[in-house]
Amino acid sequence: MGTLSSHRAPGALAIALSALAWVGPVATEPATAQSGPSAGERWIVLASRQDPAEAIDLARGWRERFDATHVLTSANGWHAVVAGPVTPGDPGALQARLRAEPGLPDDLFVSDGARFSDPFWTSDAPRLERLRFDGDAPLAFGADGLTLLLDAARDDTDLAYPTIDAYEGRRVAFSIAFEDAASFSAGARLTIAPLDPQAPGARQIVASAFTGGAHCCAVTRIAGRLGERWHVISGATLDGDSGYAVRDLDGDGIYELVGIDQSFLYAYASYAASFAPIVIERYAGKEVVDVSGDPRFRGAVADDLAWMEAAARSEPALWRENGFLAAWAASMARLGRWEEARARIEASFDRSSDWPLTICEAPAAADGTCPAGAERPAAFPDVLERHLRERGYIGG
Repeated sequence: MGTLSSHRAPGALAIALSALAWVGPVATEPATAQSGPSAGERWIVLASRQDPAEAIDLARGWRERFDATHVLTSANGWHAVVAGPVTPGDPGALQARLRAEPGLPDDLFVSDGARFSDPFWTSDAPRLERLRFDGDAPLAFGADGLTLLLDAARDDTDLAYPTIDAYEGRRVAFSIAFEDAASFSAGARLTIAPLDPQAPGARQIVASAFTGGAHCCAVTRIAGRLGERWHVISGATLDGDSGYAVRDLDGDGIYELVGIDQSFLYAYASYAASFAPIVIERYAGKEVVDVSGDPRFRGAVADDLAWMEAAARSEPALWRENGFLAAWAASMARLGRWEEARARIEASFDRSSDWPLTICEAPAAADGTCPAGAERPAAFPDVLERHLRERGYIGG
């Protein structure tokens, strides 16, 4: 499952303060999550450090020289600063050429990555960084004048959850405690990127933690400076373990928060047979706003639709599955093609499905439920149209 396109289901203040000694001004530049190299690809290994924060700082320093830099953990526990991956015709020749270049380490080497884990810090897009925290040991590192301390805490039932304390000098700028994501581990994911179109020179911090469970959820907090203070707001709680995908969808240097419309999960089929269209949101200081219908993001919606149609070309039976048709029709409607979508649905939806579908003929009660006696069975196309109108995919 993923959040880039439609989804298919299947203590230590002392540590933070000691870290201030090495934290200085930090450049604000690139990053996108990157797994290890595939067949034929290689990492360019530039340095190795025991301290992960030192490795991150070094990796930042190489970002102007290489398109992408990362920090990985090697089999011996040290942290490798790498660039790439690259696909060299001759790894030995590439290594020799790079060692001869001014400004590059003369002991760098080219590696197939067999001794390394996947990156836990990565940077490969302008002004965007990502970090994966495993919760096993505290981690302090610098970003944009802050010292960020990631640690683990435990609740009354001994479940673990991640905490984030951010310091400006010795002052706490903000704190986040993911008590609502207490689980058997205290992992978290951070993305640092410019999210606010009203403050394009600043970056915000998106932090997510996984609640655990078979079909659940990543909870998200977003920290940003408003005036002289930092404020933390809540983002969406999203299916899966990673939270929002952070992408610059319209190429303006401001990043969007991409998730899914979870009202489609279980609505027309089981979880495993459910699809969900993308939802595009933007950070707006004290809230997150849905901009899915903004014409600037029409291309992203079209890409989402193309992803679904490619899936259906590979698996034509999807055109007869209501869970798929619902999400496909939502993207079609977002693009102004609802009537076309409805015609196809009428011709191909699964009339034999026993998934219960109803329409409420009265305004919802205060708790969101349908008043007693106001619910009636309805056909899939009618239920879907009502759903799409209520969610703003089609007007009227």
